Amino acid sequence: MNEVEKNKQVARSYLELIGKGDVDAVVDLFTDDGAIIVESKTMLPPEVRGKEAIRGLVAMLPQIFPETGLRIIVDDVTAEENRVAIRAHSDAKHVSGKMYQNRYHFLLYFRDGKISSSHEYLDSLHLTDVFFDGARPE
Repeated sequence: MNEVEKNKQVARSYLELIGKGDVDAVVDLFTDDGAIIVESKTMLPPEVRGKEAIRGLVAMLPQIFPETGLRIIVDDVTAEENRVAIRAHSDAKHVSGKMYQNRYHFLLYFRDGKISSSHEYLDSLHLTDVFFDGARPE
């Protein structure tokens, strides 16, 4: 398997492991200085950097989605060189009882077989309605 195919496999694993709530396995996929960057304006932190910060973010997900986990279903994957692009959607039940069915584009950058950054584009209005009962960032 070439490097591009390995990166695609890691990218798919990343989203699958988030859904399972496997914090340690998710963190292990990142470089030491890795980052998760939400490119949409929301009330979530726009960036978490470093394995411990990523651990803290991912560890919250089972509490936010206690019944279902954050299931992310991959729709399409495209990759070249050190980048993997994924179009996906989620199907999860938020702790509030609301369904969280968002659409995403992830752009993952790789270094030495690990994720160096995950850029996440999503429907920020839907996220805000479900997570924050409609409260908007200033």
